Amino acid sequence: MVKVNGFFLVCAEQLYVLKRIDVPKYHSNMSDCKKNSLSNRYSLVSIGVSIFLLLSIIPSLTLYPKTAFGDGLFQEQLSASFGDRKADLIIKMTPPVITTESLQNQSQKPVIQFKLYDPTTKEGYKHVTYYVTIEKDGKKLLSDWFHDHKGDLKLEMKPQGGKEVTVYGEPDPILQAFTGTEDSPVIASGPIFKDGGLYHFIVRIATIDYDRSLIPDKDQPVYDGWLSVGSTMDQQVSARNGTETEQIPIQIISYYDDLKNFSFDPTKNQMQFSMPFDWNMTRLEGQKQLLVHQEVSIPKGSALASNSYVATINNIDVTKNLMVDPSNSTKDVVHFMLPKPTIMQIAEQVNANGQTAASNRIMEFTLAPSTNQTSTSMSMTDMQA
Repeated sequence: MVKVNGFFLVCAEQLYVLKRIDVPKYHSNMSDCKKNSLSNRYSLVSIGVSIFLLLSIIPSLTLYPKTAFGDGLFQEQLSASFGDRKADLIIKMTPPVITTESLQNQSQKPVIQFKLYDPTTKEGYKHVTYYVTIEKDGKKLLSDWFHDHKGDLKLEMKPQGGKEVTVYGEPDPILQAFTGTEDSPVIASGPIFKDGGLYHFIVRIATIDYDRSLIPDKDQPVYDGWLSVGSTMDQQVSARNGTETEQIPIQIISYYDDLKNFSFDPTKNQMQFSMPFDWNMTRLEGQKQLLVHQEVSIPKGSALASNSYVATINNIDVTKNLMVDPSNSTKDVVHFMLPKPTIMQIAEQVNANGQTAASNRIMEFTLAPSTNQTSTSMSMTDMQA
């Protein structure tokens, strides 16, 4: 294990995990962690950065008497209680990395799993009735009742056109809740998971142990979490490579919100792009957890390829928050990793400077190859145990 810029690099199930030093707990099982050759580790590091890096920097959640809050990306583990019983809820997305590009190509069928269990015994609760609400940008996309006799609910998402989301499943005649099976999950079809960014999940538990025994309204635990769909942007830029001009394909994936306004300055080899972002300090302070993650893929050997990069957000240097993953044989992946403390620092400067981005609610990114060998952007090759 090695500490790099406030992060720990950990081997977990043959995947690299980066974790902030202030995270009090790490929930992944490390018992099977084994040392492997450098080549084997690099073959999986891209997946590790894309998935476990995001979850691992999210602090463990505090136990609330009724309502649990969290901010996740592909999985949330939330804690709450009802009466004198504790109940943890896992909200998990499979596959863990979902993007608008893969959904448009219909190469993925995302399934959301809801599993309620006793954190002391690790046993799952049976006969659970869930009231699930899913929102995006404050707009309610789905709000309905679901039931699973084993307590392990699976909800398959089918992004399609239309104005409303339709749920398909077996209706319980008494609970009026949709049920499914392991082989035939409940399906939500319509304008859901069509756009990239954060999806807000609000889950209320109405029954446990017995199908027909409702928990009193005032005792029903409520869980509040988030999952991410990556928003993909593909661009082609022209840059000088020696004496020739080459066309370079660039792909950017945002796990916070949709990207827009891409431009490229060939004199600096600098790309710029933006996304919606509310810089209101009160709003940001109220967020339990907050993470902005962007991935920029750059072909190896191109005029834009480099061992290190420089970056800004709203003209504020964030080079130290870059991580370069060189494990892919054809491309480097540059990660913007902005946890809540960093975002709060940037927000203070954005608001203090009276930037129009604050009133326009825009987060503006720039990225360019570094011409300074002392650049502090981190390469995964520099972070080995």
